[in-house]
Order: sequence, then C-alpha cells, then structure tokens
Amino acid sequence: MRHLIQEIHKGKNLKINLERYKDTALSSYGEYAALELTFSAFTMVQEIMEEKQEMAGREREILQKIFSALGDLGSGSRQVNAILSLMREVRQEITDKMDVFTCYTDRFLVYEYVLNRMELKYLPEEELNKKLAVFDEKEYMQRLSSWLFSDRDQSVLHEKIHLVMGQIPVHMTKNKFSQRVSEAMTLYKDGDKGALENFIYMVRTAAMVYEPAKYVGEYPFFEDILQRLSTADYAAMDEDMYQEMLGILEEGAQQIRSITDFYYSLQKVVNGIYAICILQNYRALESRLVKECRMVWSCLSEKEYRDEMLEPLEGQIEDLLEKTSYLEAALLEIKSSYSRELQDFGLMDFYDDLVIVANLLSDSLFVDLEQAVREEKADAAYVQKRTEELMAELIQKFSEVSRPVKRAVMGLILEKLPVMFKKTEEVQEYIQVNLLGCQDKAEKCVVMMILWDLMQEER
Repeated sequence: MRHLIQEIHKGKNLKINLERYKDTALSSYGEYAALELTFSAFTMVQEIMEEKQEMAGREREILQKIFSALGDLGSGSRQVNAILSLMREVRQEITDKMDVFTCYTDRFLVYEYVLNRMELKYLPEEELNKKLAVFDEKEYMQRLSSWLFSDRDQSVLHEKIHLVMGQIPVHMTKNKFSQRVSEAMTLYKDGDKGALENFIYMVRTAAMVYEPAKYVGEYPFFEDILQRLSTADYAAMDEDMYQEMLGILEEGAQQIRSITDFYYSLQKVVNGIYAICILQNYRALESRLVKECRMVWSCLSEKEYRDEMLEPLEGQIEDLLEKTSYLEAALLEIKSSYSRELQDFGLMDFYDDLVIVANLLSDSLFVDLEQAVREEKADAAYVQKRTEELMAELIQKFSEVSRPVKRAVMGLILEKLPVMFKKTEEVQEYIQVNLLGCQDKAEKCVVMMILWDLMQEER
C-alpha cells in the first residue's frame, strides 16, 4: 500500500495505480465499515434494551427504519439504493434533531459559565480571603506558565492556551473583542468555504444567536429551563435563587446528556449502513469477515444480542483502521492533484463517494456530506461579507443580555478563536492582567481554582 501511494504521489502509471487504489480502498473500507457497523449496532441494541427503552419508545419510527435496513443488509439484499435513500432521510432527521440539542447545550454552557463564577460570591469576606491566600501569585504564575509551555507539540500548546482563554475573566471592550473575531475571520481568506462556515457556526452557537431550522418548540422541557435561565437577574441574585438556578441547570444538563448520547448511538449505526451501501454499489463485499458481520446484523435487527456474537470479530478492527487512515491521508491529495485524470479514467464518482464514506466513518458523526465533496474557496469579498454579518449579530446580542452573560459569551468565543499570541510573554501578560489583576475576588478565586485543577490533572 505504501509503495502504491508513493507511485501515485510521483504520478507514475496513474491509470493502473488509481484503479489499484480503488480496489484496495473497496476492500479495506468495506471490511472496516462492516466491523464499525457491527459494534455500533450491538451497542445501540444493548442500550435500547437495557437503559434507553423510554427514549426508544419515543423514536419508534426512526428505529423501525434502522432495524429494517440492518435486516435487509444482513440478508444480503441487493436493494442498496432503496436502503441508501432511507438512511439519507433518517440521517437528516437525526441531524436536525441534534442541531436543536446542540443549540440547547451551547446555551446551557453560557449560563454554566455565569453560575460557576458566582460560586464563591456568597462566602464571608474573611473566608474568601483565606481561599485566595492559599495561592502565592508569583508561584502560581510560574506553575501555570510551566504547565502551558512545557509541551513542544504545537497542537497541545494551542489546546492549552484555548482552555486558559476560555476561563480567564474577560476584561475587554466590545471594539477590542470585535477586532479579535475579525482578525480570526481573515485567516480563512482563500481557504475552504466550508471551514469558514463551520467556524462561524461555532461562534454563533456560543453567542446564542444561532436558531435551528427545525424542531424548535418541540421540546418544552428545555425551552422552559432556558427561559428561566435567560430571564434571571444574575447581578442581584441572592444565594437561595443561585442554588435554585444551579439545580435547574443541572437538571437540564443531565437530560440533554442522556438524549444526545442516544442520538449519537443511532447516528453511528445510520452512518455505518450508509457507508456500506455506497461501497456495495461498486462491489459486493463478500469477504469472510463481511459474511460474519451479516449474520450479526440479522440477529441485531431482531433485537437479539449476545456477547459471544462479537468474539470472532475481536482484534481485527485495529489493522483495518490503520489501513483506512493511510488511504485517507492520500485521498484528498489524489482528488486535488489528479482531478483531470480521474475524469478521464471514469473514476471521479468513486473517489467522490470514497470521500463521503471516509466522512461517514469519521468521529464527525454529523458532518455535512455535500460540503465534504464540494470544494469552494472563500475569497476576500466573501470573508468580508460574512464578517460584517457575524459582527452585526454579536453586537445585537450584546445589547440584549446582561453584563455577566455578555462576558460569558465573550469568554466562550475567545476559547474558540485561533491563537493570536506571537510570543510567550504576550500570553503571560494577558493572564497577569486579566486574572491576577481581576478586582472581583470571588471570580478571581474560582478561576484560579479551575486552572489549578487543570494543571493537577496532568501530574
């Protein structure tokens, strides 16, 4: 496989090698998809039968379609296009519902941010001072800097900086904040339009300006909780009301965790069925491994599950994961470098579909499959237009919410921005000014404790 990809990279024997890549991908992805579906479907059935019966009852129609598709695949049905059409419909329905739950989750995070920073607000002054006195600021800053900059891996360093930026008290004017967001947007100029839109989506959900297109209003339990959290007066809140708001938030968070876990489980199965149907349109996947998986699918479609079903399949997925990862690393390069050749050799449809399969089997369960294939550039005019639209929404939202909520939104957005610091000293100065210089003792102490816990986790 390595030799094959090296040959393609050098542009050698492209007609033969691109066909060989196709055959290798069909075999490797076919078996990997079969195993992924088997383990995902087993977990889904187990959860439904043992833990999630109430939720399964509510989503009976979706589950009937999934079990029907599993049964058809298990029996070796050749009606893959009909199954594919059904799974496309089910996948969109689940994605639309998850869009709503993600929106609720992001709004809960804003109010969690606000309430977390009020945790020590009701302590007597003397007790609060004792908690702060535990930290020697000079030593604390040294430890935090050591933790932040000890890893040479840039991705780990940036992840830590993002974590810290999301916790540090926000002392920033609207103009300065707008400048930071605008600077981040310019990084997407001449890049993939889809990546820019994903970034905008993250900012909009964190800012509570994103509104899902479907199913809004169909979950009054969550709507009621958000209504209470959004209308609370956090500046004037007494301790009893604070505890009440904490309880409401925790109840909402528990329910949202449970329901999103359920839909994640369903989507993994739908994605697996979807991927297998795409691959079967190119070749019947009838290796011994796939035949063993088919027998399990037939049982699972009847809600029959036993641990021994999986025993013949154990220990095989790791090798297939390595193979597909290696193939995927070369896939986008092949598509971008040899698009004319793929057209000439009649292979473009397969390579487009393989991109979709790779996305279906990735950790991004709800990825936009059409966007995965489209390759559009975000030119300067488009980035400018989207920046202006985003900033107008943010400014409008800031005018509608209280100061604690506005600062929470800013903090959560800053955590998502690309790292703009050029030097270690700039990061240290930002922490020194905004955390150690924070005048709100209760908030300062809470944040120092949060960051201390993060540092201790690595010890």
